[in-house]
Amino acid sequence: MYKLIDNLDELYKKEASLKKIKIDNINWLTYYLDENTGQKWVKEYPHSEYHGGGAPQLRLIEKFPWEEKLS
Repeated sequence: MYKLIDNLDELYKKEASLKKIKIDNINWLTYYLDENTGQKWVKEYPHSEYHGGGAPQLRLIEKFPWEEKLS
C-alpha cells in the first residue's frame, strides 16, 4: 500500500482534497485524512539537511502514529 507523492503540483492538488487532522511542529509532519476513501496521509520534509527541510512529500500510511500506540 506504499504510495508517495513528491511532485509539487500533484502534492498540492492532493493536499487540497484532504482534511488536516494534526500538525506535529517538532518533527515537521502534517497528518491528513481523505474523507472519501479513508486513506491516511502524512506530509513530511525528508531532506532536513536542506534549507527549510527541502521539498515536501505526501506519503500514504496505514495508521496514524497515535493509533499504533492504542493497538
